[in-house]
Amino acid sequence: WWRKFNDPVLNQLIESALTNNNNLQIAMGNVLQAQASLSKANMAWLPMVNIGGAGFTGQSFNPGFQNLSANPQLSGMQTNNPQNFSGYGAGFMPTYTLNVFEEIKQGQIAKANLAMQEQAKNAVRLGVISQVAGSYFYLLGLKQQLNLQQQLLSDAKEMRKYNLIQYQNGSASEFNLTGIDQYIAGLQAKIPSIQDAITQTENALQVLTNNNPGKIKTVRNFNDISTNGIIPVNLPSDVLKTRPDVMAAEYQLQVANANIGAVTAMFFPTINLTGMLGQGSVQLSNLFNAGGDFWMGQLAAGMPLFNMGLYAEEDKAKAGYYSTYYNYVQTVRSAFSQVDNGLSNNDSLNKIESQQQVAMSKAQDLYHLAMIQYQQGSVAYSDTVGMKLNIDYAAANLNQVKMQQMNSIVNLYQVLGGGYLAESSLTQVKKFNDSHDI
Repeated sequence: WWRKFNDPVLNQLIESALTNNNNLQIAMGNVLQAQASLSKANMAWLPMVNIGGAGFTGQSFNPGFQNLSANPQLSGMQTNNPQNFSGYGAGFMPTYTLNVFEEIKQGQIAKANLAMQEQAKNAVRLGVISQVAGSYFYLLGLKQQLNLQQQLLSDAKEMRKYNLIQYQNGSASEFNLTGIDQYIAGLQAKIPSIQDAITQTENALQVLTNNNPGKIKTVRNFNDISTNGIIPVNLPSDVLKTRPDVMAAEYQLQVANANIGAVTAMFFPTINLTGMLGQGSVQLSNLFNAGGDFWMGQLAAGMPLFNMGLYAEEDKAKAGYYSTYYNYVQTVRSAFSQVDNGLSNNDSLNKIESQQQVAMSKAQDLYHLAMIQYQQGSVAYSDTVGMKLNIDYAAANLNQVKMQQMNSIVNLYQVLGGGYLAESSLTQVKKFNDSHDI
């Protein structure tokens, strides 16, 4: 939407912010974490495989040893003759623990959490765009305000010059001259505050684009910016469905619902499948050295019989869904309220701006009539300069209204959720090494 203003500086600032803004990179990091969590949930369907081994050593010294086993090799062991033995075992040990219903729900939760983080990132994008656009228009308005203040000061000094001539000729009192001096001092006092506001706004824009504090070069005149056709008419309410906060609240509702299912799934059977595959060896000194491959498997299933804590967890999950549901309703209604307030504010400022244009036109007419009277010799030139000051004040009031008007346009597009998907390819994850140097 900001491209409707045809301002290359504004376009460049927003594109730079979408590329370099630190808060946006933080949001991207959260998305990456959510993606990893989803991958972890999907990997839960795969068995875990560990590799391990064990060794042992010992000595047989039972004086009454008799071979009662079916192993004929042990018959060679001599009574009252201690025998040393040692051995090892090594292999792969796969483990598979599965609760089908719980794994499904955990996957749904991870997927919804990823979607929530995506919307959180979009909300940051929306905020960055609004902050950059709002700060840029505010900067242009401040620069115009500084020009108008300086023009007002210049005209006031000109009025003082002619009042001084009148005072020196005895046609004006020192009272008038002192009053004008007070007025000029008041005008001069406002200039440093405007200049300070300009500096702070420029620095804010630099921070938003991840640059060091400094000047922002602008070429656009604030008066040349037109607001006609910027706000589309007859917007459908469906546009609010794409607001990041509304979509995030919807995904949060899905997470809360899935949490109920995940807790409920704990009541269902959990299947544990374990096994071992490898090679082992047993060595008995002076007797034999035996080794060979082996495998074994184990299957078990279990489910809770008496665990009151699970019922409490289920109640907790249901309560979470209850509050999340009303949070979603509140978010949607707040969105409609914000849009209605934004449209009302924008409409009101448009009407005020129209009346200020009339006031500006009338001030110019008064100045024109005063100049005619001055040329005819019916009024002093100092009175004519006073009418010029009237134009300056009308221009300053008009500038203030336009600054509010531009701010209302930015706010309206923010509450409409407009523009955050534009230039999405510019938002990249910054790469860094082990030392975290970007």
